[in-house]
Amino acid sequence: MANEFDEDDVGGGSAATGIVAMILPFATAIAALALGAILGVAIGWVVKPAVVVEKQVPRELTAAELQAACTPQLETKVTELEVAQSKITFLEKEVADRDARVKELETRSSASSSGGGGRNLAAELAQAKKDLEEARSQLDIARAEKEQLVVELTQTKEQLQKTEVALTEQIGKTETAKEDALVNKWYRFINDAQLEICEKGNRKKLGNCREVVQASLMTNTRRDKFSHCVRSAQATPSVKELEKGQSMPDFSEYIDQEQKQTKDWYVLFCDPTLPEVNEGLLNEKHLPD
Repeated sequence: MANEFDEDDVGGGSAATGIVAMILPFATAIAALALGAILGVAIGWVVKPAVVVEKQVPRELTAAELQAACTPQLETKVTELEVAQSKITFLEKEVADRDARVKELETRSSASSSGGGGRNLAAELAQAKKDLEEARSQLDIARAEKEQLVVELTQTKEQLQKTEVALTEQIGKTETAKEDALVNKWYRFINDAQLEICEKGNRKKLGNCREVVQASLMTNTRRDKFSHCVRSAQATPSVKELEKGQSMPDFSEYIDQEQKQTKDWYVLFCDPTLPEVNEGLLNEKHLPD
């Protein structure tokens, strides 16, 4: 009996061990998947890119936008003023009618003899005077409201005019700044061209070379071409020396082949057909010919 019990016990232990051995890989895989999911969520949260909130930068209104924004306010004030004037006209007529009614009753009261009829007439006259005072009071209020509306309308117009003047001045300053920046770029181009072309020689030779380069480049036509390149947001023009066997690039032109100092040197401009961001050419008062 003891042996049979021992054998059964041993067999049961072997079966249990086999079940554990069979289940263990699945349990390990499930645990690994769960841990991986948890780590994935955690890592994803840590490395999650920050949400970029685009900040809207306010800009100045244009003259048209300013007028469009202020026009409804002005129209509202004008409409209120028209309504107030219509009310005043109505109340003025009402006061005139009630005043005439009072005078009529006063005349009838003076001509009437004392008695029941006289008492009724007196009561009617008293009511007419009360109505007249009420109409006059309403008329005074309406006139005061109109005066206030006139003041508000005038203030609104003045504020709009001040804003328009300030906006015009700011636009003028902005345009002036753009012109100044453009002029600075133009003179920087001329200076850089002189340094690029006139790099060797004594003081006199360098001075003569600089004069030739400046005289050749500073023409109205080239100034306008330079302006177009800047205003159309293309590459700023530059000067280059044509290498032997090299062909002239598009939109380029020789500086002056007749002058020794500038022979085989050319200006690389830009596509003249592209539209400008800002219309107009360089201001003549800034750039002498």
